Amino acid sequence: MSNIGYVKQTGEHHYEGELSGLLTWRGKIRLQPLTGAVSANAPEMEVVAENGAQIGTARVRVSKKSGNPYVNVAIKHPQIARGGPIFANLGPANDQDDEDVFAVIAN
Repeated sequence: MSNIGYVKQTGEHHYEGELSGLLTWRGKIRLQPLTGAVSANAPEMEVVAENGAQIGTARVRVSKKSGNPYVNVAIKHPQIARGGPIFANLGPANDQDDEDVFAVIAN
C-alpha cells in the first residue's frame, strides 16, 4: 500500500487536500457530499479535482474487525487511472499531528 496524497476533514463528508503520489497526475482534490442518491449502495461523496471535474466517488464503510467507520475512495478519471479505478482508503497520517488530516492510501 502506498500513500498517494493527503486530505483534511473540513466537515461531515467534506475533505480537501492533494493527490501527489501518482505518476501521471498531481493536483488538489476535494471530497464533497453527493446528492440525489438513487439507491442504498450509492456513494456518499464525489471526488472533485481543482478544475471542477468529477474524478471519482467515495463511500463510508465500517471495518469488520474494529467496527470503526472509514472512507473508501475510487478514482476513475482516465487521465489518472487507465484501465480501471484506483482504490484507496483514508487512514491516519503517521507524519501528522492533526487528527483531521488523513493519508490517501492506495490498496
